[in-house]
Amino acid sequence: MLDKNGIEIKTGDVVEITGAYFKNDNGFYYVERSAGDPGWSGSDHSLRKISKRGKISKAKHNICFWPISISTNSFEIRVTAKAWNQEHAAIEVKTDIDRSEIAEYFQEKAEGMDEQIKYYTWNFGETSETTLESKRIKAHFEKVANMILAEA
Repeated sequence: MLDKNGIEIKTGDVVEITGAYFKNDNGFYYVERSAGDPGWSGSDHSLRKISKRGKISKAKHNICFWPISISTNSFEIRVTAKAWNQEHAAIEVKTDIDRSEIAEYFQEKAEGMDEQIKYYTWNFGETSETTLESKRIKAHFEKVANMILAEA
């Protein structure tokens, strides 16, 4: 998926959403998951809120998706918000924000896979699809962390 300037949005990028119907959806995010990532079956981007200085938000409601998904119990508001977002909301990749905390996050996710891989290897074997998929996910997280550090 491309941003408003035609730049490919990928996992690890920092993006800014503007013009969204709900004020809370506007702001800076990092891309946590993208279509095609190992272990991610979604066709959208999973985003997590981040500050202008690169600090990952600890707020309870810090997740967004692109394209923006609308979760409300009012059909009328959902239809209105969806139409508004299709017409007005925009996403842009930002390159001038410190991503060191994001790189750390992905490195920790990769390291956190070790116990799971060990468990799957013990129970299902080294060549089982479950073990191999866990290894692909770990390698992906490491690749994202290294890519961010290389671009810094």
